[in-house]
Amino acid sequence: EVQAALIQAGGTVLAAAVGVWLWRKRAQQTERRARAERQLELKDEADRRNQRVFDLVTAIHSEIVAGLSAAGEQLTPEEAEYAVKQVTPFATPDETDFVFDTMERDITILPDSVIHSVVQYYRIARQSNLMTRDLRHELFLKQKTVEKQKFVRTLLAVVELQKFWGEAALEDLESYAAEQGRDLKLRRNRAEEVFNHARQSLAAVFRQSDVSDQTT
Repeated sequence: EVQAALIQAGGTVLAAAVGVWLWRKRAQQTERRARAERQLELKDEADRRNQRVFDLVTAIHSEIVAGLSAAGEQLTPEEAEYAVKQVTPFATPDETDFVFDTMERDITILPDSVIHSVVQYYRIARQSNLMTRDLRHELFLKQKTVEKQKFVRTLLAVVELQKFWGEAALEDLESYAAEQGRDLKLRRNRAEEVFNHARQSLAAVFRQSDVSDQTT
């Protein structure tokens, strides 16, 4: 009976030990599975954030390319000379920077390597828009011609500075994209080809219109 009791007690202890081992094994497996799922969630979250950052970089890049195209048209020698000679110059501010406007309150979403030049570009762009809007202000309209011309020259200088910072911002954005294995420079070249084609087509339309006027 003693031997049977010992065997029974040993069996109970062994069963308890096995139960504890199995419980710990299942707990470890559950913990490893939870840890793996959490790591996967963190990776997915990081991937989504990185994709969002790159989407914003791409959008900002596109917006600046368009802005530089518009600024470049104002800075041609013919356009600059024409603007300065106008007694009552008139222009419409280019207030179409909706991408930057949507992220202005959370600029830190951008990579720190591009923030400086991007902010400088949009600051100067806003200044040029404010000055362009002033061309319609009654105080400007009351100025003498020489004062108006001085203001327009200053405005053109600001647009030139905007072009400088735009080029710097594009270089920074393209460098960041290259680090991510993306090619934004190729997209810039394509956009510039589209703009140039549009200018050439428009110039052809104007030339045809001039010919038609001369023959009528």
